[in-house]
Amino acid sequence: MRKINVTATKNFFKLIEKMGTETHLKLTVPEYLPLVIEQIGEGIITPYGKAKLFSLAHYYTLHGDAMRDPEMCFIVVDNRQNKEDWEMAGIYPQMFQQDNVGLYEESVCIEDNKVTTYKPKWQAGHTSFANIWLQNIRQQGFLK
Repeated sequence: MRKINVTATKNFFKLIEKMGTETHLKLTVPEYLPLVIEQIGEGIITPYGKAKLFSLAHYYTLHGDAMRDPEMCFIVVDNRQNKEDWEMAGIYPQMFQQDNVGLYEESVCIEDNKVTTYKPKWQAGHTSFANIWLQNIRQQGFLK
């Protein structure tokens, strides 16, 4: 499986740090859709160690329904001995969803809290998108 790049990894960990002891956090920046990060799983067995699962999504409301624009889920393996040991942290895109076009792609399958299979082409595409998205999230001011 491909993991996101180091810059995107640092940005993702800043979002996790902003959560503090909470399992979810909603961030707002004027002119942009709200951004929500939520821990949705833990103790997931991966080839790289135990992981947590996080959802990251922009939301808007359409006809009373919350619409994801987009939502991605990420498998987060943190084997760092110190906070700056970025090579020991792995964040792997697991799912991509875009409600306004009816798109749902699960690129990494998790069954019984264990990574079982993945779709390399989808997962590579999700990784490329996540690298750009997490850079945009920083530039838009969500990490301040």
